Amino acid sequence: MDKYTDRCGLFGMYDNNGFHTSHMIYYGLFAMQHRGTEAAGICVNDFRGHFEYHKDAGLVTEVFDSMKLDKLQGHSGIGHVLRFEGYDPRENAQPIVIRYTNGHMAVALNGGLTNIEELRRELELQGAVFQTMEAAEVISVLISRARNQYDTIEESIAHVMKKLKGGYAMLVMTPRKILGVRDPMGIRPLFLGKMDHSWFLSSETVAFDELDISTVREVGPGEIVIINADGLKSLQGVPAAEQRSCIYEYVYFSHPGSVIRGQEVYKARFEMGRILAREAPAQADAVVWVPDSGLSAAMGYSDQLSIPMVDAFVKSRYYGNNLVKPEGLLHDKMIHMKLSVIGSQVRGKDIVVVDDSMVRGGTARMLVMTLRNAGARKIHLRIASSQICYPCFYGAALPEKDKLIFAKETLEQVRQMTGADSLAFLSQEGMAAACADAGEGFCMACFDGNYPV
Repeated sequence: MDKYTDRCGLFGMYDNNGFHTSHMIYYGLFAMQHRGTEAAGICVNDFRGHFEYHKDAGLVTEVFDSMKLDKLQGHSGIGHVLRFEGYDPRENAQPIVIRYTNGHMAVALNGGLTNIEELRRELELQGAVFQTMEAAEVISVLISRARNQYDTIEESIAHVMKKLKGGYAMLVMTPRKILGVRDPMGIRPLFLGKMDHSWFLSSETVAFDELDISTVREVGPGEIVIINADGLKSLQGVPAAEQRSCIYEYVYFSHPGSVIRGQEVYKARFEMGRILAREAPAQADAVVWVPDSGLSAAMGYSDQLSIPMVDAFVKSRYYGNNLVKPEGLLHDKMIHMKLSVIGSQVRGKDIVVVDDSMVRGGTARMLVMTLRNAGARKIHLRIASSQICYPCFYGAALPEKDKLIFAKETLEQVRQMTGADSLAFLSQEGMAAACADAGEGFCMACFDGNYPV
């Protein structure tokens, strides 16, 4: 990987209109496939309080077909897409479904807990046995045990939230309810939507847009929303803290059409490109964007400096999840399998290459090499976010700190490694300024090491 990627996407619904629940969840997850490509799962309540579910490794379109979806009949359900590195995605696919004294319960989680190993160890010493490495399974056990002390599932979840440290958004389904839960700082996103008399929960508003669902609002920090046949209720599970939304949602995680805290992601990326152009201008004949996430920032950079933007890279539509990854001598050629260059667009020109972020630097090195081989004269690398120097513990899938290029190299060393004629990054102040519509209060821990939890 040479990107920070989010580990999960959530979509859930409580149907009061006779919609085909599993099909709607399928398309909701499909709209957020970019949030997780290793596994997908859907669990539905089959009208009798019994849960039917299917989950497996692969893309949403690989895991489900019409026959599988037709078998998932119910009035409510939750779905999940997963990116999971280091463990079998099939074993760790969500939702996590358990049966306990109060019936079935399903849990799907987007996020990460800083005290997950402590919680897991405590439960194991009490006799719990876990089948996955997912924090969602640990949380499901905590909730099921809390049900022995509290009358309602929402009271049990509120009790468990006091034990959770980290950034998370969560969907919980019981035989009678669906609940949406968000961490007290609002680090991970969760949105509430409505269509007629049915209610929906999603990690991104773009899933609502694709299904003509009206976005009602964000689930608040520390809030629990409860949806059942009677409609919607809300309670404050834990007190809300000063909000710290993940800035990387605007940089890369989210779909450009999504809106977070009133800030459209596309507009934020465009402004990041404009501010980057003011902070680090370059004399060039053309601006080149890196498919697909670098497009918005490149447009902003091009607009600010009135440098024409050209399509120089072509992304292979067949480069996907099932490609056998090259090893040995072929490994460094991997980028060529994903991106090829149109020589006439860059030959003899000074080029500005705009990308959204840099994690390891390998992709940047290969992009520069490819452009050099195609005849580009000078190549200026511009990155529309700051240097990533620290790992994320709140749900992002990324390398350990020693794999992050800026955890051990200087800017000049990285420039030399990539082979670019110049290299510059957007400032942290510039990132925040580009998200002005969202107000203040962001988690930038991967950039500045200031962990809010």
